[in-house]
Amino acid sequence: MRKTHFTAALIMAALSGSLFAQTLVTVNGQAIDSSVIDGQVAALRAENKQIQDSPQLRQELTNRQVISTVIAQEAKRRKLDQSAEFKKALEQARADAKKQGADKKPSFKTEWAAFEDDLLGQALAIDVLRKNPVNEQEIKKSYDEFAKFYQGSQEVRLGEIVTRTKADGQKAAADLKAKKAFTAVLKQYSIDEEAKKAGGIPQAYVPLKDLQEAAPPLYAAVKDLKKGEATSEPLQDGNSYAVFYVDDRRDVKVPAFNEIKGNIARDLNTTRIDDTMRALLQKADIKPAK
Repeated sequence: MRKTHFTAALIMAALSGSLFAQTLVTVNGQAIDSSVIDGQVAALRAENKQIQDSPQLRQELTNRQVISTVIAQEAKRRKLDQSAEFKKALEQARADAKKQGADKKPSFKTEWAAFEDDLLGQALAIDVLRKNPVNEQEIKKSYDEFAKFYQGSQEVRLGEIVTRTKADGQKAAADLKAKKAFTAVLKQYSIDEEAKKAGGIPQAYVPLKDLQEAAPPLYAAVKDLKKGEATSEPLQDGNSYAVFYVDDRRDVKVPAFNEIKGNIARDLNTTRIDDTMRALLQKADIKPAK
C-alpha cells in the first residue's frame, strides 16, 4: 500500500513540470509555458538571492521570452540553425560548459535554452546584414545629415549643483550670480557627495542641439547663458532641485567623414537589425492566455 502511494508520488513529481504547466502566451502558435518562466526565475534567484519572485519580474521575463521566441522562429525559418557556423558555435559552447561542469548545474537546462536563443538572435543579425549590407552611399548620406544638424551650433560644459530644497537651490544660484567659486558653492549646498569629490563639472561637452531634443527645460535654461553664468532658478527633478553652471561654451566641431565613418556604419547596422526585429514583432501573432 505504502509502495503504491510512494510510486504515485514520484510519478506526480516527475510530471509536475509539464503536466501542470500553464500556457502563458502563444507566439505564432508556439506556446510559452509557465514552466519556462519558473525555470528562469529559479536560475536568477540561484545567482542572486536578493532577487524577489514577483508578478512584475515574471511579466518582464515573459515579455523577453516572447521576443526571443519570435527571433528564434525567424532564424529557424531561414534555416540558420542548420548552418555549419551555428552548429560549430553550439558544439563549442556545449564542450566548454561540460569542461567547466556548468552542465551539472540544476539551472543548466534553462540557461542553455536562453543561450541557444541568444545565438539564434546573433545568427539572424548577421544574416540580415549579409543580405542587406549598409553601403557607402548610405553612410555618406547619414554623415551629411549629421554635419548639417550640428553646423553653426554650440556645445557647453555644465556644472551641476543638486539640492534637497528649492530654497537651497535659490541660495546656490544667488551665490553663483555673485561670482562665488563654483566649487565652494557646490560644497556648501550639494547633496551629491560624489559630485563634491569630483568637482561637479564633467569634462565632456554637451551639444545644445542634443539638449534641445533630449531635455527641453534644461536647454531653455542654459541656451543663452555665457561662460561663467548659472541658471537663475533651480530646475526641479523629482524630489530634488538642480542649478546649472556654464563652465565653458564653444562652437561644435564636426569631425571629418573618415574620422566617424566607422561609427556611422555601426549605427546604421544596428538600426537595420532593430528595424528587422521590430517588423517581426509587429507581424507576429501573439496571443496571451485567457
